[in-house]
Amino acid sequence: MAYQIVPYVSDLEPQIIELQTHLWSRDAARNAAYFRWKYVDNPYVDASLIQLTLCSRRVVAMRGMFGAMWEVDDPTARHFMPYADDFVVAPAHRNRGVASQVMQASVAETARRGFPFAVSLSAGPVTFVGSLATGWRSAGAYQSVWRDSAWSPPLRRRLDRLHTRAYGRLKLAFDALHPAGPFARLDRGSRHITGPLSLRRAPRAAEMAALVARLPWDGRIRHVRDADYLAWRFGNPLHDYRFLFWDDGGLQGYLVLQRYVSDRADRGCVNIVDWEASSEAIRTGLLTAALRAGRFTRLHTWTVSASEPLRILLRDQGFVAVEPAGVQARRGGLLVRRLDAANRDAPWMLGSRSLLRIAEWDLRMLYSMAG
Repeated sequence: MAYQIVPYVSDLEPQIIELQTHLWSRDAARNAAYFRWKYVDNPYVDASLIQLTLCSRRVVAMRGMFGAMWEVDDPTARHFMPYADDFVVAPAHRNRGVASQVMQASVAETARRGFPFAVSLSAGPVTFVGSLATGWRSAGAYQSVWRDSAWSPPLRRRLDRLHTRAYGRLKLAFDALHPAGPFARLDRGSRHITGPLSLRRAPRAAEMAALVARLPWDGRIRHVRDADYLAWRFGNPLHDYRFLFWDDGGLQGYLVLQRYVSDRADRGCVNIVDWEASSEAIRTGLLTAALRAGRFTRLHTWTVSASEPLRILLRDQGFVAVEPAGVQARRGGLLVRRLDAANRDAPWMLGSRSLLRIAEWDLRMLYSMAG
């Protein structure tokens, strides 16, 4: 078979949507909305960084790069580092060298545009390993923690260690008792959300961005969270969000919960994808309210960039580093790729911070496509 690597053109979009039924969702309409959101409506770059593989004029593979804007040291300085994602090869064309060709073409085109580095925060296991073999480097893992409240904590910990198939089947059966989704109880549990707290289905992007801007920041690498980014980010058609806000003379804290709506994801899990507060008391109050009202079966978040008080709070609320049985989590971590071959031997730095030390990053699930 003869293969041809080509850049994205809008005429190929219907074929991309069809190809992505192997990755995003089996629902073509949802895939179309996701593509438009992620690549066309992106606030930083258009869809022109996408590379495609054609065979007999049909799209059989794709590697996406979409826009991501980072800050380090000084919030007034912005650094564009494209985000590599959405790698998929049609089943009939796998194990034919297509994967390496399209991934190399993606890196080459991004380098040609003059970007010094690219990042990947959502690589699946196969893509993660393949990336390491082609010049990407791992900065570290995300340190996931889980709260599995379907069982009492002692029994949960014991069964999680066993990872039995029977336990997994019981968990899936338990989830099936709640077909309305994991936010059903939260939406009904408004009696627990009173006083300064409120629950919303839409973000308050400008106020959330203003809160982020006025809170202390240690200068580690983080994604820009201005109003434009937040308004775009929470429009992901493959995700459903809930926002807990704490108001006391203005917005003083928020907690963002997310669930998956794609049929190719774990729709029984809820993720804490972003969380900010002007005090530890408000941070605790937000989590306590979410747990009481939501009574989630499975709750998940990252702790890689968490402060010690936050780690203690999560531990005290029953979060553990053991993945629940019956859950197929997407393991992985932060990948970085140098693009400017002329500076191949220079340190992998953004500002004063090393890109290859995950401790130099202030990471949230929000920045990744997992959240």
